[in-house]
Amino acid sequence: MYQKILIPIDGSEKSALAAHKGAELAAKAGASITLFHVVPVLPVDRFRSIVLDEAKVQAKELLQSTRAELSSYNIAVDTDMVPGHPADAICVKAKMDSYDLIVMGSHGLSGVKGYLLGSVSSAVSRYAYCSVLIVR
Repeated sequence: MYQKILIPIDGSEKSALAAHKGAELAAKAGASITLFHVVPVLPVDRFRSIVLDEAKVQAKELLQSTRAELSSYNIAVDTDMVPGHPADAICVKAKMDSYDLIVMGSHGLSGVKGYLLGSVSSAVSRYAYCSVLIVR
């Protein structure tokens, strides 16, 4: 069964739903979870550090609030955040830290950001070394 579950979150309703589903699975399996947020790095040199700093602050708030939401499941919840391309960073994190399962929403970012970044859940499901549960 699962011992370590990685849950990428991006602030969307779908990722919040996936976080609860992942926490539910972890509680049943006696597993721990890690809430993981990837701060997308856009190729804008001039203001990159200002945008990245603000994005990191927002990401920390998102991770903390989601962690608090999941407290009723009585499971171990870690948080982590990195800058990078979301699908790549999620796959690398899952492999490097030996996660058994990735639980993520079917759609997160939309509009221009979604177009620029592509379908993160689709890419993760293709390239992750472990099982991926996509919550619709």
